[in-house]
Parts: sequence; structure tokens; C-alpha cells
Amino acid sequence: MSEQKINRKVKDTVFSSLFYECEYAVENAKELYKAVRGRTVNEIEKCRLEDVLFRERKNDIAYVMDKRLVSFMEHQSTENPNMPLRYLLYAARTYERENLTGAKVLYSGRLVRIPKPEFYVLYNGSGELKSTELRLSDAFMEEVDQDDNSLEIKVRVIDINFDKLIQNEALRNCKPLYGYSYLIDKTRSYKGDTEKAVWDCMDHDILKEYLEFYGSEVINMLNIEYNEEDARKYLVRESREDGFVDGWKQGQSEGEVKGEAKGEAKMLKKLQKLGNSIKQLSVMFEMPESEIEKLLAMDI
Repeated sequence: MSEQKINRKVKDTVFSSLFYECEYAVENAKELYKAVRGRTVNEIEKCRLEDVLFRERKNDIAYVMDKRLVSFMEHQSTENPNMPLRYLLYAARTYERENLTGAKVLYSGRLVRIPKPEFYVLYNGSGELKSTELRLSDAFMEEVDQDDNSLEIKVRVIDINFDKLIQNEALRNCKPLYGYSYLIDKTRSYKGDTEKAVWDCMDHDILKEYLEFYGSEVINMLNIEYNEEDARKYLVRESREDGFVDGWKQGQSEGEVKGEAKGEAKMLKKLQKLGNSIKQLSVMFEMPESEIEKLLAMDI
């Protein structure tokens, strides 16, 4: 396998490498869109936001495909019902970047034409997928009436787990997506032995050309992804067993953090060593960053 590095400014995942960064990425993205939408793409241009929601890692791709703003996001953890809200911010920032919100344009008296947005989540989590469509209106504090002039965003969710091959037409019809799903499935079945998973793909002529060129880089990215996924599973299991989240919430209501604080701090320190930032830990535990910092600062 070549030691050639993928030239990227951020910590990409294998998904974004395969569908956005490598030299085959544009053709792979066109094939992916055709598989999920049934349309052949003629004109295509990259338009991913490199700083969206201040994420350090990128598992999303965005293109303007024949006057459509198309975004795919791979999601490996549990289902996230807030994807429509994220995509609302994503679309607004993208249109803003294209200078479509400047005063001279918006107040010119003519209709401003924008690419039609299409949003997709490629679900690769371990749990059973509950919904194939997410709507922004589901998050509204007040139920939407049929006659309401309300903003709506629909996100199509596609389960790309390899064991869903029979049910998933897109997975069968898109060779790069099929290969990616197989690679992730083997990484999990080999319990994080990413090198073994890569060689398994190559032995079966799956993503072979891509892996021959980027194999070492892919192994590194898979190691990071697998460790983060494993850390999240560990965190959820431990938090449930120890009643960490409930204990923290109860402690907050009484003006103090109760429970096994030192044990919690020890667990957080381990997760931090695995590469999880304070912001990521805050999201995982649904705790303010200030509280995470206090626990990490404890002398144990």
C-alpha cells in the first residue's frame, strides 16, 4: 500500500476522503447521487463548508449538482433528530458564502435564484433505524397547522449498514458506497483491527484501487473513527451502570454534583486521552463544558 497522503486541511473521515477528497471523489459522489436519486449528474462543484458548526472532523460532503445543493452526511452513532436544524444552518451559511445575502442582491427587486437544497443522512450506526425522514417541523415548540406559512426542511435517512444490503437499493447500485459499507462492517467484525479489514477488502477486490493508493492513510483514519465509536459506547454503558447522568442532574437540582465524582472524573480523563475534546464530552454527557472541565481538573 502506498504511503501517499491525502491532502486535506481538516481531520477527514474515510467517508469524506472517498466521496470528497481523493481523486476519485467527484465521480464517486456522482455515482452516489445517482444511486439514491436516480438522476445522472452533468455539472458538479464542491461547496463543503470547512468550519460548519465548528467541527474539527468532517463526515459530511456537499456539492452543487446541476443547480441543486446536495449534501450527504454519514452518521455512525445513534440517530440524531437534530439533523434538519443542522442542515438549516448549513444551507444558510452556504448561501451566505455565495454572496446571495448581500443587500445589493436581496433588495434589488429581482428574484434571487438559488440551488435547490437536498439533504441526506447515511446512517451507519449500530441501532435499528427508526425513521427514514426527518423534518425540521418536528422540532417546533408548537405543532404546525396545514395552513401555516412555516419553514420546513426534510432530510432523507438511508441505512447503509452492510447487513441492510438486500433492502437498500442505493447500497447495491453504488459500488463506492457498497465498498465503504463493507469496509466499516469488517472493521467492526474484526474488533477494530483496521489493517485486517483493509486487507480483507483488497483480497475481495473491494475498493482495491483506492486502498492500494491510500491504504496507510485509511488505516489511520479508521483507527481514529473506531476508537471514538468505541469510546462513546463505553461512555454510554458506564454512565448507565453508574447512574452518572441521573446523579449529575440530581446533584444540580440540589446545588451540588453528587455520586461517584472521582469515578466520573477518572472515566472522563480516559475518554479525553482517547482524543475526545471537552466540547465532545459535553455533547456526549449533555453537560456544560464548565462542569466537564471541573471534573477533569479533579485530583484523583
